[in-house]
Amino acid sequence: MKSRAASQGGRRYGGASASERRVERRSRLIRAAIALYGEQGYRHTTVTAVCRAAGLTPRYFYEAFANSEALLLATFGEVTQFVTQRVAAAADAAGGTPQDRLIALLTAYYDLLRDEPASARVFLSELSGIDPHVDELFERSMASFADLIAGTLVPTHVPGSIEPLCRAGAMHGLLAVARDWVARGCDEPVARVVRTVEPLCRMLVSCGGDD
Repeated sequence: MKSRAASQGGRRYGGASASERRVERRSRLIRAAIALYGEQGYRHTTVTAVCRAAGLTPRYFYEAFANSEALLLATFGEVTQFVTQRVAAAADAAGGTPQDRLIALLTAYYDLLRDEPASARVFLSELSGIDPHVDELFERSMASFADLIAGTLVPTHVPGSIEPLCRAGAMHGLLAVARDWVARGCDEPVARVVRTVEPLCRMLVSCGGDD
């Protein structure tokens, strides 16, 4: 009779089941890709290079991902989740007024872009112009981030209610500031960057039906 562990996840090696090892290998590939995209960009990163950095063979790459584009989408999802969780936690921890929470959210966001340059590159620029499906994912991510900002300013904000042109202007403005700031080595203090983009954030509620 098979053991319960074997029936649920295959034979165990080193205390890990087959499914757990697949998850761990996938995570290694994503971490390696984020580092390489940060150093040399998605377009100059091969499957072979990712596998080498992860210490895995191509066999394991194709076990986890159909192609390089699928890996790029996974890395963007990982970075987006990380950024969103960190900035949302910072806003919650700040308490106080909506203004206090907004400043905490933006400060955490720009701190991350400065302190995690590889993740910043994935989040800010690597998805541009790859594929329509990739573009769609990027726009959905920006819409979710816009709702997070709007909900920080107006707790009763209804997700998805921001007027599209308003959202496009505000979020692409935020991205333009972030890209320029990162490209110039994050020279200005984070507090100055935050003051610069605050009006863009307020656009999301001033013309989005939350006022």
